[in-house]
Amino acid sequence: MYFTLAISAATRQACASLVGAASTTNPRVMPLPGPPLVAWRSPDERAAMLCWGAQAGTGSPVASHAGTIWAEVDVLRARTGLARVDPVYVAEVPGAVVISDRASWAAAVSGRLGEPDPAMVGAFLAFGYPVGAATAFRRVRALGCSQILTVSGDRLTETTARGEHARAAGTGTGGVDRYSAVAAALVDAASPPRDADGLVELSLTGGKDSRLIAAALAAAKVPFRARTHGFASHPDVVVAAMIAGLLGIDHIVTEPKPPGAGQAPDEAAVVGRLRSAVLVSDGMLSAYENIGTPDPHFAAEPVQAGGHGGEMLRGGYAPAAWRGRGSRGSARAWSEARGTELFRRMTTRRLRLLCPAAAGEYLASLTPYAAALPRGPLRALDDFYLVNRAGRWSAAARQAYLMRSPLLQPFFADQVIMSARAVPLQDRITDRLHREVLAVLCPDLLEVPLAGSGWKSGERHALAARPGSAGSAAAPDWRRHYGQEMARFLRDYTLDLGGAGQLFDIVRRQAAERVLRPPQADPDAVWALATLAVLLSGDWLNAREPEA
Repeated sequence: MYFTLAISAATRQACASLVGAASTTNPRVMPLPGPPLVAWRSPDERAAMLCWGAQAGTGSPVASHAGTIWAEVDVLRARTGLARVDPVYVAEVPGAVVISDRASWAAAVSGRLGEPDPAMVGAFLAFGYPVGAATAFRRVRALGCSQILTVSGDRLTETTARGEHARAAGTGTGGVDRYSAVAAALVDAASPPRDADGLVELSLTGGKDSRLIAAALAAAKVPFRARTHGFASHPDVVVAAMIAGLLGIDHIVTEPKPPGAGQAPDEAAVVGRLRSAVLVSDGMLSAYENIGTPDPHFAAEPVQAGGHGGEMLRGGYAPAAWRGRGSRGSARAWSEARGTELFRRMTTRRLRLLCPAAAGEYLASLTPYAAALPRGPLRALDDFYLVNRAGRWSAAARQAYLMRSPLLQPFFADQVIMSARAVPLQDRITDRLHREVLAVLCPDLLEVPLAGSGWKSGERHALAARPGSAGSAAAPDWRRHYGQEMARFLRDYTLDLGGAGQLFDIVRRQAAERVLRPPQADPDAVWALATLAVLLSGDWLNAREPEA
């Protein structure tokens, strides 16, 4: 893959100056080797597009790798989807606009690498990812859901893709069976790689989402094989083998590493992980996540697929507040009250870590979502998941993964999201949507049990892990159980970097010290604080050496 940065300015001189800044960006800012190449200039030389990455030299593209940023004569355009998994970032400077699919490159070119956004820090501590338009860099913003950006000179206009927000909000499907519409959208979204060389490799578990993708791939007649991680007796492996056998596809099982292989790495490896997490995820995800390292060897085969994003079909965060028992009225009232409380707890978690001014900026960024609660807390939780968890967490994770392998993620396709959100929310929360779509695509898969638990509606099929079976017990996660020695190291490293950087301009030091004091009861917060210290001190620029 490669990254793209486009510039549009009021004058030729302003454009040339920003092109120079983009061309001479410190290579340590970017996770892939450079150098950047100017791929296009407008006839009046007031606009330009640059590419950075291992594949940037293969031709002269006038569109970004994901097709989200492109040029038209002397006008630049950009567009996001409903899930924003292929993000676009915008920075406005005097007399010009910078657009990129890499926030850190846009920040470097606009001179904002050293300007952290307190609203992003607040969301990072609460959720582990940014919300709304915030990025790690103040005045570098993420383009919103389903937005079309047009830039001419230094004039910028934004519009919403026609009709998409209305359809995504749950309007009807014009008399077409809603479940069949979702099934057709999934098959269509799974179809693009059918003409590609080689197989698609599906990460298949015993759950609901990956089997739905398997059914869509089979219906689209896409050649694919399945891979499952686990021991032979693990329920995921057992059920995945049943699914693969029913579909007649190859099934590969990769066993976990032997005992001891998952132990905590040494201090140098943890520092490398922290630095790489910021560099690879553009400062959007913490080192708790498994998001890879810089300078990967990009492999064109195989295309990877999986069930990631299936939560959107189930209502995102809404199922956590759902209560199906009792009368219709009492169950709905209880669920809506629970939804309001759930939103409050999610958003204010770790708020005490923030300095007052930063807390105010963060809470202000949540105003649009809080304002939607009175109109329906469950729908607000569903919307919040789509706009933020999908649009921000998944976007950062996807970009990190794309450095290693091409991805096929049908659940993120606009038409799949729109058709799914036209189904009543209750049918999504209770798994009826999943079951009905599976019945359209491959009804035999409904008879294959689920690993661990049944459908929410209480249908009979379930496969419980056998006590004592090899692989039925999860191995300890060193990221949560790393011992006192590593806890002390993370504390000292975070406090030292935080004091040297801008962390304690945004985060209350005394509150951070309490979280970091061993034994550390909140490992997620510890990893978030350590990652923020690396980000705000600039230590992440040491993740890899500049090119010779």
